[in-house]
Amino acid sequence: MLSSAAAGALIVGIVAFAFRYLTISPIENDHFVMLARAQQVLYGDWPIRNFEDPGQPLFYLLTAGGAALFGPVLVTNIVLCIALQAIAASCAYLLARRATGSSVVGLAAAVVAIVSSPRLYNTTKVIVPVVAILFQWRYADLPGLRRLMAVAGWTAVAFLLRHDYAVYVVASTIVLIGVRHGSEPGAAIRRAAIYGGVAALSVAPWLAYVQWNEGVMEYGRAAVRFAASEGRRTASGPPQMLYYLLALIPACGFVLAFRRGRPPSRTERPRFGAPGTLDAAHLASTSVLVLMMNAVFLRDVLVARLPDVIAPTVILAAALISQVLPVRALRLGALVACVATVALAAASLAAAGYGVPTPGAIVRQARRITDRLVHASPDIQPSPRYAPHCTAPGQRVLVSGFGPDIPFLAGRAFAGGLPSWIPGYYETPADVARARGRLDREDVSSAVLLEGSGPFERSWPDLAAWFRTRGFEEHAVPRMDATLRVWLSAPPADVSLDIATGLPCYPR
Repeated sequence: MLSSAAAGALIVGIVAFAFRYLTISPIENDHFVMLARAQQVLYGDWPIRNFEDPGQPLFYLLTAGGAALFGPVLVTNIVLCIALQAIAASCAYLLARRATGSSVVGLAAAVVAIVSSPRLYNTTKVIVPVVAILFQWRYADLPGLRRLMAVAGWTAVAFLLRHDYAVYVVASTIVLIGVRHGSEPGAAIRRAAIYGGVAALSVAPWLAYVQWNEGVMEYGRAAVRFAASEGRRTASGPPQMLYYLLALIPACGFVLAFRRGRPPSRTERPRFGAPGTLDAAHLASTSVLVLMMNAVFLRDVLVARLPDVIAPTVILAAALISQVLPVRALRLGALVACVATVALAAASLAAAGYGVPTPGAIVRQARRITDRLVHASPDIQPSPRYAPHCTAPGQRVLVSGFGPDIPFLAGRAFAGGLPSWIPGYYETPADVARARGRLDREDVSSAVLLEGSGPFERSWPDLAAWFRTRGFEEHAVPRMDATLRVWLSAPPADVSLDIATGLPCYPR
């Protein structure tokens, strides 16, 4: 029979999944970076060997595997994203309840995590920290080897979801081990060694695969260059004032960890999920994790990125408030926050055209969403107005400019190893050499240059020369965009013209 904590977490997860699914918004272009790679795997390509991986292999491989078993890539990925965010909401409920001893506080934390509606393409940012905290707190409660190995296993998963996640999880776990075993340095060193060894062994198969196909050093350098380029592209000036206010939460957590924390005695065997007071190991490790992740992820438009990190931040905030406020005041505040958040969400949904959620209305909305996802309708994703649909199905398209949706929506494999070639990324001689080698092995039919020919030729002159020497012809597309240029291989003499674009249209 389920405990009250498990039953509450299950209900929270079901409600979170239903809410996110029924209120899904149009998919951002960024999401198609992952979708295009998942589709590429289904076409028979492999990361590293056939296309670039920026250090984020696991999620698109999971999507590709799910799509191979259950259906279209888009539907599979969206359901997977929503399911993982629902699990994250359940974890937020369990952790906030564990920190405060109050189911009301746990519910309030879950409601805030759900209603904030993190962007689906950042689902891994949502799930990684809350599960890490869950495993770390279990180890802090009762530091056994099995629980330590669970933390190590999740560290490996975090690394494969996005390599920098491992930095945050490892740093916070080292703090956890150091604080928990602070009175026994030898035990702390042994536990840290076991943790590191299990995590390293877990990721060894991936690293061996990388070494075989590209080399770990070159792969690491390419990932670092990608991260640096991404930081330059998304940076928008110094942090906003709200960022510093949010940074106070983990800073206060670290201070309180050593002012109010109390390590449990060796005779105590707390059951996770049961109400109890957190000690220095819980607070210090979580504070380090939240501080590091927020410092990286809240680097530009804070309001847009805050939902991605709200769950661990709210969990830590609940833990800290429980250290200084009586339980009754904490429950009252949580109840007010929960009601206010639900009311705000209801008002937003009403303004967006959602009616009263009667059972019939819920069923009809679920059918509409499912139909839109299955048929990839324009109101659930960008309109494929640039899609190179007038090419043969087995041919590939190279996209210059940010347009990862183009190969995906066109049902074509991307060329040269990237869903879209953005100036500032992958411009080194090694990157270009890999791309040319791939182009030599691929059947490329077209290049879609969203920003015109100039930026592409300046950023990758060798790649532009590859197309020129193979007789690709440049076409303007004034019916669609005055800047857009499309390079097409010389068509057959009897080729027809596409009515929408005026471009030569190969027979399907």
